[in-house]
Amino acid sequence: MSRFQKPSPSREGFCVWARALQYTHAPMAIVTGIQPFTLWRNVGFAVLCAVFGVWGWYDYAIKIPRLEVDSAIYEKAKDTRSTLEKLAETKPLDDAQIKQMEDAKKDLDGIRARYGSTVPAKPAVYDRPMQLWLYIVGCGVLGVPMFVWPIIRTRMKPYRLEDDGTLRTPSESVSPADIVDIDMSRWCSQTGDRRSTWTAKVVLQDGRTILLDDHDHKNMHLIIGAIAHRLHPDTWTLEAKRVGAPPADDAANTPAS
Repeated sequence: MSRFQKPSPSREGFCVWARALQYTHAPMAIVTGIQPFTLWRNVGFAVLCAVFGVWGWYDYAIKIPRLEVDSAIYEKAKDTRSTLEKLAETKPLDDAQIKQMEDAKKDLDGIRARYGSTVPAKPAVYDRPMQLWLYIVGCGVLGVPMFVWPIIRTRMKPYRLEDDGTLRTPSESVSPADIVDIDMSRWCSQTGDRRSTWTAKVVLQDGRTILLDDHDHKNMHLIIGAIAHRLHPDTWTLEAKRVGAPPADDAANTPAS
């Protein structure tokens, strides 16, 4: 092809593809999400708390009051029938007493129809308070938000590492110049508390530290790796793995669950 010849369509298409590929692989900010395990764990516990909350409300508002009424009716009807049966052994009952006997028998039959052979016992004095505070308040009012709020907070306020190295947390933004080190002593450690092996700490110029937790935050290991690789390129890769670690040791680069 001469220098003045128009490029072929295939070459033009290749150039467009190459430019698009280069753009696709351009550095991009790393943004955290919520780990699938954490998401489904919290959703599961939130649903469980909601079920216990509804169950407690049903017992508190419907079942226990109904049981209190039925047990009172049962005891009154039983006492009335017993009293009138003893009275009938000594003298005939009048019309009012016969009506009371019939009403008592009707109440007893209705209770037996609902409860079978089980006698409705009067609930203990602590039954309703327990349903209120343990299940309605503890599980429903407090438990559900306790597991739902971390999901909302993690989605609304993620961690973000910008292309220029700025670290944005839910509470502050830190420039690369303010990050003097990263404490990787617990990251992938084989000893000590397993939960802490998912974490690293960014050390700031003023001595403060920022905890980076990969257990609950998806892609946090990429942020940890990017910072660790920038500060210690001979020790850590961009994926937060030790440089030079053989494939057989990949398990050692994965935080313990």
